[in-house]
Amino acid sequence: MCLCTINTYARTFERPVELAVQKTITGTVRSAEDNTALPGVSVVEKGTSNGTVTDFDGNYSLNVADGAILEFSFVGFKTQEMRVSSQSEIDIDMQTDVASLDEVVVVGYGTQKKRDLTGAISRVSSEDFSPGANRSAADLLKGTASGVAVTQTSSAPGAGQTVRIRGAGSINSSNGVLYVVDGLPGVDPNSLSPGDIESVEILKDASAASIYGTRAANGVVLITTKKGQSGTAQISYSTYTGIQDVPNIVEVLNAQDYARLVNQRLEFDNRPAEFTDEDIAGFGAGTNWQQEIFRKAVVQNHQISVSGGDERSKYYVGINYFDQDGVVINSGTKKYNLRTNVQSNPLDRLKLSLGVNYTEETIRSILSAGADGGLLSAAQRADPTIPAGLDPETGRYYNIGSSTSDNPLALANGISNKNVIRRFYTSLTTDYEVVDNLTATLRLGAESNNSRQDAYNSRITMGGLGQGGVASISAGESTHWLVESLLKYENTFNDVHDFSILGGATWERFDSRGLGANSRGFISDVLGTNALESGDGDNGDNVSSDRSANQLNGFLGRMTYAYDGKYLLTASFRLDGSSRFSDENKYAFFPSASLGWRLGEEAFLNSVDWVDELKLRVGYGELGNQGINNFETIQTLVAGGNSVFNDQIAIGVVPARLPNSDLRWETTSELNVGLDYGFINNRITGAIDYFYRVTKDQLFFKPLPAVVGFGSVRTNIGEVLNTGVDFSLSTKNLTGAFKWNTDITFSYLKNEVTSLPDFTQEIIGGYAGNNVGAFWIVQEGAALRSFYGYVIDGLFQEGDDIANSPTPAPNFQPGMPRFVDQNGDGTINAEDRVIIGSPFPDYTYGMRNTFSYKNFTLSTFINGVEGVDRYQSDIAETLYPQNNFSNPLATYYYNRWTPENTNTNIPSGQNFTLYGGAQAVNTLTVVDASYVRLKNVTLSYNFPLKDSFLSSLNIFVAGDNLATWTDFLGYDPEANIQGGSLEAKTYNAYPLARVYRLGLDIKF
Repeated sequence: MCLCTINTYARTFERPVELAVQKTITGTVRSAEDNTALPGVSVVEKGTSNGTVTDFDGNYSLNVADGAILEFSFVGFKTQEMRVSSQSEIDIDMQTDVASLDEVVVVGYGTQKKRDLTGAISRVSSEDFSPGANRSAADLLKGTASGVAVTQTSSAPGAGQTVRIRGAGSINSSNGVLYVVDGLPGVDPNSLSPGDIESVEILKDASAASIYGTRAANGVVLITTKKGQSGTAQISYSTYTGIQDVPNIVEVLNAQDYARLVNQRLEFDNRPAEFTDEDIAGFGAGTNWQQEIFRKAVVQNHQISVSGGDERSKYYVGINYFDQDGVVINSGTKKYNLRTNVQSNPLDRLKLSLGVNYTEETIRSILSAGADGGLLSAAQRADPTIPAGLDPETGRYYNIGSSTSDNPLALANGISNKNVIRRFYTSLTTDYEVVDNLTATLRLGAESNNSRQDAYNSRITMGGLGQGGVASISAGESTHWLVESLLKYENTFNDVHDFSILGGATWERFDSRGLGANSRGFISDVLGTNALESGDGDNGDNVSSDRSANQLNGFLGRMTYAYDGKYLLTASFRLDGSSRFSDENKYAFFPSASLGWRLGEEAFLNSVDWVDELKLRVGYGELGNQGINNFETIQTLVAGGNSVFNDQIAIGVVPARLPNSDLRWETTSELNVGLDYGFINNRITGAIDYFYRVTKDQLFFKPLPAVVGFGSVRTNIGEVLNTGVDFSLSTKNLTGAFKWNTDITFSYLKNEVTSLPDFTQEIIGGYAGNNVGAFWIVQEGAALRSFYGYVIDGLFQEGDDIANSPTPAPNFQPGMPRFVDQNGDGTINAEDRVIIGSPFPDYTYGMRNTFSYKNFTLSTFINGVEGVDRYQSDIAETLYPQNNFSNPLATYYYNRWTPENTNTNIPSGQNFTLYGGAQAVNTLTVVDASYVRLKNVTLSYNFPLKDSFLSSLNIFVAGDNLATWTDFLGYDPEANIQGGSLEAKTYNAYPLARVYRLGLDIKF
């Protein structure tokens, strides 16, 4: 079976003129395993440059000298030779070469064969990437590796992804993973074109990741970009164009029902009706504001690459253009990417590798202020009785009236928000083999990021009109410098002792600067943000700037040993120093060790024919997190405390913080036990891992009395435990003319806070929106930032003894929620709050099925999560509206409690102020966000090419995000408005687009 990219046409090489009898040899090359034709097999007359490669059907034809020896070679198969005698047709059945199929996996500061790995490492190659209209490297990992959860902060074009590896361990510090691109750590995954990526390795456990020390506490993602290969230059062009739409519109009330509801609300408040019966009869369905701001949008991607080289030098150049219009008007992104990789061997012992990458991206965003405002909130809640066009009397969009939101079309067209980001990075790696088996490496890296965001609120909106236009500009730049020196020795002794040792030192520096300015009260909107000085200089002007820098340096080492290919040992250490800590705690030591036993090579399993690979792995390691701000261990001063002297304002300075010079590294220790397996000629392969991960010495904000002058001080207290199971399974279900392969990933995770400091047994915080405050808690025995609120076990009914029941306020009526009195004191108050949900899923999974017959291939990809919760602000706004003119979710209105509809769990909505407010975080507003998604379906056809200038031609049609099965009410159960934060809440998240794509891949 072919496991590599191949040319699919016959190509003949010139041979020297020889004075020998020539004859034409033809034949077919097939796989001995499944009898399938093998295209791209090299067929060479041994000892000459005369050769060809098999075509798409495995056929070849070659003129050779009588008595010549033909050599057949192909990656993944054993090289075979056949002498030419009297025959004119030679067919070959090639045998699989198990040794060559033992793929090389990238690990920290090097590579290893997959069979020799002792840590928990998942490899995702380019053919296994998550399909779709992918913009970032993180997009490629969704559902493809066990133990790796990829979630969207938003589905808006240009929005980021959050990657979690085996949960989250830090209460107040960063839980983000470390990205390493071709050896350069800290690279933004958005700076890459997915088409330039060859593979991604994920270091999941501490024994594999500890060599990265300081930033590896949350896992490491190693990205390898494509390189050139020796041979004729190959030109590739990949493209697709797609149409996007919104698969589901959140149903709200039509104009007639909305008008009736508003009148009911006003009547309850003893206010006159807003709409007459004649008004209501004439409204009809009214304006669907969501449909007014949504659109069918185009997405397109173009990737051109050129690669080639010879034995001394190789090159790869990739150019990418990605353009995605958003499904919400006036949103979208354009991204340009240029990538160059060059490898050169100017001397036999010297290898140079240069990588250069430049990205420029322009992101146009909508106003997304969350539950208390923003375009999507306005579109859901706006008055449907208002027309969508312009008011002929004013020439402006109609005023929404008593609603707290502006006209959705005014917000969409009157506010511009453009962010231009330019990212550049380069790395130069020099490898010199000092003596046999001893290689010295010097790596130099540099990264530069620049961004500028321009936002303008024009007079089209009510807010812009009232302030005469509002403009703001924020700009930032950051640089990252890297120097690494490594020395590695590797050798094999007596054919059974494989040994390697690596040592090195690293140095990194990070610098950043920022500048912000804003103004308002402009003469005109024409100039936008291009003339801030023309604003009202007395009101609304503000300028700010900042600069910061920090350094890291470390020492690392790793030793690997394998005896007879059966018994494996890996040990490593990292000694890291950070300028953020005081001299007493500046350095921290992170060791690791892991063992492997290839049971499948033992004599007692040799007779078990169906076992091909069985390897037991055990590893332990420690990782560090330096996730604090600069200067938290020393005192600095900031501007503040102005005074007046001699009728002049004197700018003063005040202490910036209460420092803690005793701060030390947050440390994660992890035990991992795993089993790799391969059965029935490796038709069934995979791995299962159990992990036990403890994060201690939490970098924690300790509350302080107000008399101190500071609200908190950072300290090391607390402990978090993550345990779970990762499972992966790949099967070759059918291997004949019709092939069917299945790949499954599954992960189970339990997150638990196991220790908090004596001075606090719980931390309650967050802002839920809708004027609702704290909604999460950190508490021993529960998951980090679990949802904290009230349990509702039904509604009061007519005839219930409501007066003697525990309620949060007097005068409760039938149809109002019945809260659980957790402490039994006869009243409902803050003491009755309990944990009502978790932001962490219990299970995540993905399944890919690939079917192929002749030149057709059909693939399907499903991913999902189970047991995860979200605070749903849309439900909270429906149950506890901020004003009487907010349009609610239709299902909650139509299914609310009434005297005629008592079999429901949705409150009546009458006098909701009695049970809203502080009680708004409850089991009605914290909802299950589990889902199953048909992520992708792709049908492709690979054209059989003969005697063509094309090497290969593949066309495909694909659908992305075709269906989502969930009980979640909203655009996307996966989105989290808080981005990478553990605060899991939904504020009218940008809709996830359904995409239909048509594309082709061409190789010349």
